[in-house]
Amino acid sequence: MDKVKVMTIKHLLLASVCSFYVGQVAAQEAEEPKTTELEEVVVVGSQIKGAKVTGNLPVSLLNEKDMDAIAATSAAELFGSLPSNGVMNFNGTDTVSGGVNAARGDVASINLRGIGTGNTLVLLNGRRMVQHPGTQTEDSVPVTSVNLNTIPVAGIRRVEVLHDGAAAIYGTDAVAGVINTVLRDNYEGYRVNLEYGEAENTSRSKLKADFVGGWNLNDDKTNISLSLNYYKGSGVAASELPYAASADRRSYFEDTDFAGDVSFDNRSTTTPWGRFTASESVSGLTTSGGVFHIEPVDATDSNQDCVLPNGLCIDSGSISRDQRYDANASRSLLPDTERGNAFLYLNHEFDNGMEFYSELSYYRAESKKYRAESAMLSSAPITISKNAYWNPLGALGNPNRVSGFNIPDEGLDLVMTSYRVVDAGTRDIDVDNETFRTLAGLRGNFGNWDWDSAVLYSEATTLDTTHNRVSSSLLQQAINRTDETAYNPFNGGDPDNVNIKDTTLNDPAIVNSFLIDVTRFSKTTLALGDFKVSNPDVADLWAGSIGVAVGVEARRETFLDDRDDRLDGTTSYYDQISGDLVNVSDVVGSSDTPDASGQREVFSAFVEMAVPLVNEEMDIPLVQSLDLQIAGRFEHYSDVGSVFKPKFALSWYPASWVQVRGAYSEGFRAPNLEQLHTQQISRVTTVTDYYRCQAEVNKGDRDDVLSCGGNDSVANIRLGNTELKPENDKNYSLGAVFTAPMVEGLTFTVDYWRVEQKAIVGILNADGIAALDYLDRMEGGFNEFVIRDTASADDIDFYAGSGLTAVGDIVEVIGQFRNLDSRTTEGLDLGAYFDLDDTAIGDFNFKVNTSYLITAFQEISPETQRLVNAGIVVADSGTLIEMDGRPKWQASGTITWRNGNWGAGLYGKYVGAFFDTSVQQDETQAFWRVPSWSTFSLYGQYTFDKGVLDNTRIRFGVRNIFDSQPPVTDETYGYEASLHSSEGRFFYASVRKSF
Repeated sequence: MDKVKVMTIKHLLLASVCSFYVGQVAAQEAEEPKTTELEEVVVVGSQIKGAKVTGNLPVSLLNEKDMDAIAATSAAELFGSLPSNGVMNFNGTDTVSGGVNAARGDVASINLRGIGTGNTLVLLNGRRMVQHPGTQTEDSVPVTSVNLNTIPVAGIRRVEVLHDGAAAIYGTDAVAGVINTVLRDNYEGYRVNLEYGEAENTSRSKLKADFVGGWNLNDDKTNISLSLNYYKGSGVAASELPYAASADRRSYFEDTDFAGDVSFDNRSTTTPWGRFTASESVSGLTTSGGVFHIEPVDATDSNQDCVLPNGLCIDSGSISRDQRYDANASRSLLPDTERGNAFLYLNHEFDNGMEFYSELSYYRAESKKYRAESAMLSSAPITISKNAYWNPLGALGNPNRVSGFNIPDEGLDLVMTSYRVVDAGTRDIDVDNETFRTLAGLRGNFGNWDWDSAVLYSEATTLDTTHNRVSSSLLQQAINRTDETAYNPFNGGDPDNVNIKDTTLNDPAIVNSFLIDVTRFSKTTLALGDFKVSNPDVADLWAGSIGVAVGVEARRETFLDDRDDRLDGTTSYYDQISGDLVNVSDVVGSSDTPDASGQREVFSAFVEMAVPLVNEEMDIPLVQSLDLQIAGRFEHYSDVGSVFKPKFALSWYPASWVQVRGAYSEGFRAPNLEQLHTQQISRVTTVTDYYRCQAEVNKGDRDDVLSCGGNDSVANIRLGNTELKPENDKNYSLGAVFTAPMVEGLTFTVDYWRVEQKAIVGILNADGIAALDYLDRMEGGFNEFVIRDTASADDIDFYAGSGLTAVGDIVEVIGQFRNLDSRTTEGLDLGAYFDLDDTAIGDFNFKVNTSYLITAFQEISPETQRLVNAGIVVADSGTLIEMDGRPKWQASGTITWRNGNWGAGLYGKYVGAFFDTSVQQDETQAFWRVPSWSTFSLYGQYTFDKGVLDNTRIRFGVRNIFDSQPPVTDETYGYEASLHSSEGRFFYASVRKSF
């Protein structure tokens, strides 16, 4: 990544930076004090500076010792350790299905409570972060996320996680909670760290280099701190791991009830063995509809006519499963990634007590990955002229015309309906992500009032370039040449290895004539200004001082999505034979997607009060203290209107060693800008054509319509909607904290939570819409949102004898975003924390956090109920618990040991079992259950304190010490990348020097 390696000083030192002052913890040193987690957390949850409110709320903390044990090399790995985090759909790995429409590259998201990406407010040093420019689809709806990987792990002082709705305090989109990452500022001295590691079973390697330096000036009134971080991780090919090497994973399930289930065979029907339709049928060579395909010699196949060069055959039958293409053989699993972060801070204290602080950060990452070769969509076929050089059914005089069949002298035009351009090579993806953030503020006090005001501007851009894409127009030109310079799509792949590769290559110069680069440039911005004041002692009440915070904020958000000219309709694909428009997109394998842009302005104002109701001196039985937090927030959106949301929280200490806490809050999440403003989102998906399956049942060729599989290359068109309304939610929590009176340093926490969401933006998924078309047709109608081809002669033959009207294949499924659903999610958070200090063998710190999902239920819409009544399973509705990445149990924990110069740490993570709804057992209709998964990591270290190595720490560690492999499931790479890791056992060593 040459561009990153030569980052200029201008990019690294754009401006001065400083971090957010966080009350009682701002003065903490690099190492966290030896206190319980509850005592450490004093910031997130309240805007009242100096008030002891945050202990009244369910908050967890990742401090430096925790991060040492987790040994994360990216924020994705760090935040993935939170047991309350659901699937991380923005992960830079499993982005095959979205293709150029996916959020690819060095990106990671957060999903607290598993209620959906975009429902967690992410703060950096107490203020918002810009949204990542890319979107990802969840439940068929585009969602946005902050890119966590813009946060340098080495620069983090601590991570504060508020597991409670905080819309009234921080913003109405804090539905599931708030994550505040506090970076290291006000540093004095220098520290460098170098780490390198390699995986045991793959070619994966990682290099990290970090520097932090700080200087005090002007009699220690001014501090300048600089943090530089560099990371390089090598990619891994899918072929390096057995469960990812092939898209056919049936062998992994031979000893289960799913043995032989073709749902685990995800090889593609689009292969280098092309499928064609002639303008009229040829007896003995094509079907009655003129359909045929190319294949190698098979002595058992009576439909073959091996009349092509090199002994290849024309077959009028259907493509067999054994001939499907294994795209995983030419996919990379993990990308090559290089990442650089730079943070610069400047703090200055004036003589009058006022402080200036500023912050500037710059992030740049480049990710390289490759996908399988370009494959056609059925909605964008290519017409091949009767005069094309390689047309086997061409006119007399064509040297490649086959003989012995009743082909008209003038020849026949062909339509190529399925073909994978394997000799063009893999699609090579290069994604550049860039983000900068600048902030300047003043804070101070007048009397007992603390005030804080800042302005912030942040911008994120993504340039996604795919090399070796194929232009439909240029490919058609190359195929229709009338001499040997024409491209030959009739020569198949590798006869000796029919599922992968191509040994019948065209001339590279011919191939290069239709190769193109496809780009997508996306940009988001955030401009923000705020002012807030707080006073922990604004007035006296019978039980103590009332604290108050008041603030206002104005922000402007924008997004821009500029698609390649061959995707947005600037250059479309017209049939050169007929002159008709075939597809708005001119890129083989990609549906058209128009450019999109949008903006919104948001003004908000909040008030928060901390009210003591009972104190210990009042000597009330079983009420040592009782404290109330009240907050309310008004927000006005320029595009979706205004809203006011409240919050109430209560903390009760019946005794000094037990606290009971509860809260009620309301939230409001506006539709994101893509949901509102995108004209059309087009994705390629697979759906089940139940109507066609019913014809097979009626003819006696199939026992059950529900046993059908999906089709390839169906375009799923989703339309934006400017009439969308905001989503609303209610958030409840009730918990307790126990500090063992007889065991110093031992704390237990238990918190129940419940989130009720209404008017969630949704859309019935493509398979559901297609299934409604089936029900409508069985009742004599049809679904206008399912677009089918005109019935061909083959279709007429297929439906003959079924009693059903012949129809063509499904080409497109269309839907529009709507405020559809209501969802209820509830669960328990459990925690145990124990500090055991001053033992004969050193100090120990134990921490375990567990999340248990009790309920996840989405109300069933009338449309969905129709499908359920027909026995058709619809994902993402009804009971969602343990469905598609919602395990009941998740847990993580750390054990840290220090004894003088020596230290060690152990980290463990557990992900419970869940069901993969994409696979059902044929007889029982049960989903495949993905087993639970756990992993452990260990490190040991020594810190020198004498001589030239003084203040030098060396560390050796192993991540995933037991080489736990992820459970195999029906996903692109054979595992659930949004929850599990494919890295395997990984050894690393680091050296850190402070001076």
